[in-house]
Amino acid sequence: MTEGDMPFEFVRECVLLGRRWRARVDERLKPTGMTLARFTVLYWVDELPAGFTQRDLADVVGIEGPTLVRLLHALEDLALIERVAVATDRRAKTIRPTAAAAPLLRELTRVCAELSQERLSGLEKRRLPSATRLVREARAALE
Repeated sequence: MTEGDMPFEFVRECVLLGRRWRARVDERLKPTGMTLARFTVLYWVDELPAGFTQRDLADVVGIEGPTLVRLLHALEDLALIERVAVATDRRAKTIRPTAAAAPLLRELTRVCAELSQERLSGLEKRRLPSATRLVREARAALE
């Protein structure tokens, strides 16, 4: 591999890692009726400050509006979120988690942490902070 090939190889490996992670997490979450995509949206709904809109959420999660709407419908059907019209703009909606979301978020986070420990505990711990910074830099370069 030449030096010029390295950025592409890095991205390729990140993409493959993401796909494998999603498959493993989806497999583990199946008994809960959740998927990594739903969990990700629910996580950010819980983490973002009050008053954020669907557009804000789509930007943070990195998905298109129609995809987000489908996920929000599913979470709403499960009574995990509620959408509230913005008083100053009837087209905009803010999203907030319901009380039922908190225990589920704790469980989903536990399952993901457990999976990560099981599958990735063999990685050199001293290299993880550097690898994490590198991935964040790459993600920022694509913004």
